[in-house]
Amino acid sequence: MRFWIDALTPKQLIFFRTLSRTLQDEGHEVLITSRGYHDAEYVIRRLNMDVVTVGKHGGSSKRSKLEASLTRSLELTKLITEKSVERTISFGSPEAARVSFGLGIPHYNVNDSPHSVWVARLTIPLSVKLMTPWVIPPSAWRRFGMAGGSIITYRALDPASWLKRREDWPTPTSFEEGAEGAILFRPEESQASYLEKATQSLLLVRMISEAFPDSRVIVLPRYSEQEGEFGRLEAPNVTVCREPFFGPNLLARCRALVGGGGTMNAEASLMGVPTLSFFPGKTTYVEDYLVKRGLIRRVRGEGECVRTLREVLSPETSNQIRELAREELASMEDPNDVIRREIVG
Repeated sequence: MRFWIDALTPKQLIFFRTLSRTLQDEGHEVLITSRGYHDAEYVIRRLNMDVVTVGKHGGSSKRSKLEASLTRSLELTKLITEKSVERTISFGSPEAARVSFGLGIPHYNVNDSPHSVWVARLTIPLSVKLMTPWVIPPSAWRRFGMAGGSIITYRALDPASWLKRREDWPTPTSFEEGAEGAILFRPEESQASYLEKATQSLLLVRMISEAFPDSRVIVLPRYSEQEGEFGRLEAPNVTVCREPFFGPNLLARCRALVGGGGTMNAEASLMGVPTLSFFPGKTTYVEDYLVKRGLIRRVRGEGECVRTLREVLSPETSNQIRELAREELASMEDPNDVIRREIVG
């Protein structure tokens, strides 16, 4: 069978890497596509993946997102027609869903973000099945037009697919090794369509650096604009990352993560890293679950962040978090096993 996997972000590339190799080992043909996007090309090279890059990320404005998506859809239509694809898998790719629907190819949707409403509206009605973590209730998806019987859950959060395979991680770079004992700071996804408001990230980093003067604070920007903003900070113990990185290699060495939501927060929490979330939007199902499990602390202000960071960095609390995370990750299945069963049939 000929499969097409469209992976748009570093997280999606890492997530689908195992699935693609499993399908190929079983004798299936697999085409993986991506787009020109911050750090995606680096992940492709770092993990030695065979990927065809088509189109580019649309940036922050609605018009540029639309134009980039329309252009990419046309380019993909030509490519997928030539490859005679039989089934498509994507992590809610609007282009993959639309092109597959138009060409009569079943589209299988993987998604853990019902809060990303625009992506859900564009992809779920055009999908034959949706596969999602069990912590997200079916009602969160049915409102987008997916029947309950077509919603397949896996008992895992997405990072479990690669955190359970540490032997597949790439060798750490010197920068990643240099994160030993550091506090990591990851800004919010400022260009996401679902983000309603930004936070005072610059002020937050400054307060953390002043509260922990003997700790190195590493800022991990998502975009070049964020890189420039944080680069203007004058704090001797703050380092702004200006190179691509493999997140788990950093998290395996750091003391704590202060993050604006997303995959890295979930990764860190499941690795037993004390994690604080300052996600500025409405909280997600995944974050709610991790908060209830005691693996993420949610903070809503700079002062609260510093106080909570002091608490979770205490030896007693850190050890407790590590043990909780070990048990949580061990209890999860591999999402790729579930996805493979559904798409192969």
